[in-house]
Amino acid sequence: MPGSGYATISRKKILEFLKKNSDRTVAVADIDHYLKAQDCEVNITTIYRYLDKLAKDGTVIKYVAEKGNQAVYQYVELGHHCEEHLHLQCVKCGKIIHLECEFMDEISEHILKDHGFKLQCKNSILYGMCSACQKSK
Repeated sequence: MPGSGYATISRKKILEFLKKNSDRTVAVADIDHYLKAQDCEVNITTIYRYLDKLAKDGTVIKYVAEKGNQAVYQYVELGHHCEEHLHLQCVKCGKIIHLECEFMDEISEHILKDHGFKLQCKNSILYGMCSACQKSK
């Protein structure tokens, strides 16, 4: 099992929740609510420690939020190479889209050529609102 030194019930349930929600970012509060609904109460500190371990071994990406906001996490399929591309995140529902298209290469070339910056995509994310949330607005 990814991200495990040993597999406790709480770790299994946390990983299960992350996998089920791999198309969006989740906060520790989301995980905590899920665990409580599953009759598996876990200390918040334990959740943070496990998420930090998962982030360290590459099972999740930790997105550090703006000042005053909590970090959010996303489960990453093995071999997805998220450090090599940009992401879009919906500010309303948290959905994540991986920008693995050739057009992003053109943008990277433009930024280097015209602005002198070489993009490093490690956990790089652009924020906006997905089409589903725009419709429900």
